[in-house]
Amino acid sequence: MIFGLVDIVSIAFWATLLAAGVRLAVSVGMAALGEMINERAGVLNLGLEGVMLIAGFAGFAASFESGSPWLGLGVGFIIGGLVGALFAFLVVILRADQVVTGLALTLFGIAFTAFLNREIYGGGSTPPRAPKPGVWEIPILKEIPIVGEGLFSQSHVVYLAILITVLLIVYLRRSYWTIVLDAVGEEPRAADAAGHSVVAVRFVATVVGSSLAGLAGALLIVGQLGFFNTDIIAGRGFIAVAIVIFGRWRPGGVALGALLFGVLDALQFRFQTLDTAIPFEFFIALPFAVTLIAVAFGAKNAREPSALAVPFFRETE
Repeated sequence: MIFGLVDIVSIAFWATLLAAGVRLAVSVGMAALGEMINERAGVLNLGLEGVMLIAGFAGFAASFESGSPWLGLGVGFIIGGLVGALFAFLVVILRADQVVTGLALTLFGIAFTAFLNREIYGGGSTPPRAPKPGVWEIPILKEIPIVGEGLFSQSHVVYLAILITVLLIVYLRRSYWTIVLDAVGEEPRAADAAGHSVVAVRFVATVVGSSLAGLAGALLIVGQLGFFNTDIIAGRGFIAVAIVIFGRWRPGGVALGALLFGVLDALQFRFQTLDTAIPFEFFIALPFAVTLIAVAFGAKNAREPSALAVPFFRETE
């Protein structure tokens, strides 16, 4: 057996796993929610990794220099939106290829943050530490078996991410803007004929989605780790894109997919503590592999927005 029987059946094991899984899910989940908004408007952003890195580094620098992690989170959110505006200008207004532009943004983000980190903070093996938000333990509720530690004894940033997720789920279900967003992503010509600016909706959606991706990078780097290095995002931007497909472009499904990845990520850390002959790289790859398999099988009948990654040209042009 991989774990001892006492470990697996104990409440403490599952409580600890859920708590770690929720913590690890919030950043990738926030990025996936941002990408979901982009894609429902017809914009595919494969530059999430770059957005998370650039915004996360900016948030770390603000937090380290000011001593305020909350300022760092705010800066990450704003910088993510600014990078999203640049991306939107290229792919929505200039109609550059979305796939190529997104991949270029990711490569730029990796190189740019590596350069800044080396020039400003030395880029050494012992990076400087920034302050992190504290933990909020909710009395009574934290004593609930299994879910108490996972949901009611977490960092403030986890509660912030959960609150944003719930608000997005409610808003996207009930708002008129969601109808317009989906119309632009499904039938942009019909939306244009109805008097809605496809360019404006896609531009705003891209900025909003990238702001959430920037916040996701700051949640990981500022809110949870408190330090920066160039490989800190570790593919989570691309996993966020996969989670959007798994969640069928719906916020509830996306949140569930993020939680699945978070729990698997927490489980691989537990696996690495075992004394086995299996290389630790296998365990590191496990959550990514299982998530991609879940996407392949769980989204067989999922239908992407019809105009996803398709530039919009008005008939009068």
